[in-house]
Amino acid sequence: MLKRKTQRSRKHLTQIPAGSLIDIEIVMPASRKRVRTEFIGVLEDQYIILNYPNPKRLGAAADYVKTGTEIIVRALPEDSNGQIIAFKENIKAISNHPARLIFLFYPREVQTYQLRAQTRVPALIPAILQLPDYNEVGIIKDISLSGMMFDIQKEHLPDDLESENCEVLIEGKDDNASAIKGKVCRIIESAEGNVSLGIQVVGPDTTIKAVLKDYLIDLSILSDEE
Repeated sequence: MLKRKTQRSRKHLTQIPAGSLIDIEIVMPASRKRVRTEFIGVLEDQYIILNYPNPKRLGAAADYVKTGTEIIVRALPEDSNGQIIAFKENIKAISNHPARLIFLFYPREVQTYQLRAQTRVPALIPAILQLPDYNEVGIIKDISLSGMMFDIQKEHLPDDLESENCEVLIEGKDDNASAIKGKVCRIIESAEGNVSLGIQVVGPDTTIKAVLKDYLIDLSILSDEE
């Protein structure tokens, strides 16, 4: 499990640098929309300031970026050693001059999660498995700082993959492509004709952290608790 802490003291907000990229989730009546934007700053006990996301990325969700809409914010600061900072609050106001900004109410609670090397979080990330003389599109089904489970079609899969060095190529968001170096350490065949490859990361975890920051996978970290 992820190690979670809920803090009524909001000191963790000061760990999010101004100008850093964050993930916001706009809660709409029938769905949710996740986009990236910039964290502008904090006025303690009053409000949080975010840059208004690119309207092209918002699509139909742009109609809901207005006063009263609930927003979930997730941030993974560069120097946090894998700690995700998250909170949810409603939009307090939208400014259009001198810049288009979102003002959120100051959060009542801030949650933090420490991503540990053995922690696997669910994912659905399209990627390409690259081996010598073989490339194949697949899906990363879960991911951690030390490895991942990669699902791929069994058809045309090379023999004797175990212990093979590989790269997993992820397009990423905002055209930020990532290449994760790894080694195939487990092969699981399913009755449906798919193969799940357990891939161990063999390089530094900075690339994995960048992927997590790009996607900030839904960790169910903001579910209501008794």
